[in-house]
Amino acid sequence: MILSLKIFFDILFFSKGPQDLPSSKSLLNLVILGNLLIGLISLNPDIDVTLNIFFAIIYIVVTSLFIKIALGIKDKDQGYSNSYSDRYLQVCTGTLGIHVLIGIITTLITILFSSSGDMLVYIFIALSLYAWFVNGHIFRNAFDTTMFFGLGISLLHSFACVFFMMLLLQLLI
Repeated sequence: MILSLKIFFDILFFSKGPQDLPSSKSLLNLVILGNLLIGLISLNPDIDVTLNIFFAIIYIVVTSLFIKIALGIKDKDQGYSNSYSDRYLQVCTGTLGIHVLIGIITTLITILFSSSGDMLVYIFIALSLYAWFVNGHIFRNAFDTTMFFGLGISLLHSFACVFFMMLLLQLLI
């Protein structure tokens, strides 16, 4: 477990990729649990914890399906039979695990800088851009492509997550 945590930090520092994580369903389940626990942390007291859990579940489901579909498309494009799809556990674990670490960092920063409004906004923007680059790095390694293409996949993933979260909000309101 400690080795996996070190690999997650190495991914955050762009020195390793998702291929360095063990292909383990139990690690993926642990990371999913971590995402749900992060969803329990409400940074805004006006937002119900239930809504945060729904957002966490949507993020987990959309991320899992997005990665599964994207790896399947890459397999069909390359003409391979499950060469890229075999990476599903590692890519999904890497993406969701990084989300947990970024969530913890965001929570700590919010607690430390809660009194300085403008500074907090700038930190969130920088942290969001950093998370986009880390996910781009993960997708670059997962699809054996360039960082530019990995960033494009990361942006598409973010759009998909936001789309389904907004759809949920529309249904709940």
